[in-house]
Amino acid sequence: MKVFNKIIICFSFAVISCSAIKTTEIYGTEMEVVDNVRSKVMIKKFHAQNKNKSFLDFTSQFDNLITVKNGDSIVLNEKSKTLPMLGYTNSCVIFNNKEVEIIIDKKHKMKLNKEQLPKYKFIYIEKDKNHYKIEYTNKARSFM
Repeated sequence: MKVFNKIIICFSFAVISCSAIKTTEIYGTEMEVVDNVRSKVMIKKFHAQNKNKSFLDFTSQFDNLITVKNGDSIVLNEKSKTLPMLGYTNSCVIFNNKEVEIIIDKKHKMKLNKEQLPKYKFIYIEKDKNHYKIEYTNKARSFM
């Protein structure tokens, strides 16, 4: 009976550790002026010149319901799948002076670093199974 209990406990730990999500945050160089042409065009087009707005982009390995809460508002809530040829999934504009929470499939929750958001214009989220990489940068990526 003790051996059976040990097997159940070990199996439980294995299941719990497999389902836990992990996040890694990467911070790029902080710049007062964004000097990349692609970045300047996006900032101008979406009226994001001040530090209150940033672009949140979901890049690779997604086939999930993605919900983005920005303060009390939901700015994105849709099933999104990565376009394999582009490595791009979905994006939205967020306000940096409000809390940003990302919910994947209504169960995995992540919060963006509110202190770091005003320093960066572009936040990229990449998924690899249960590991999410959040990259804060001031350079727009090309998806074409």
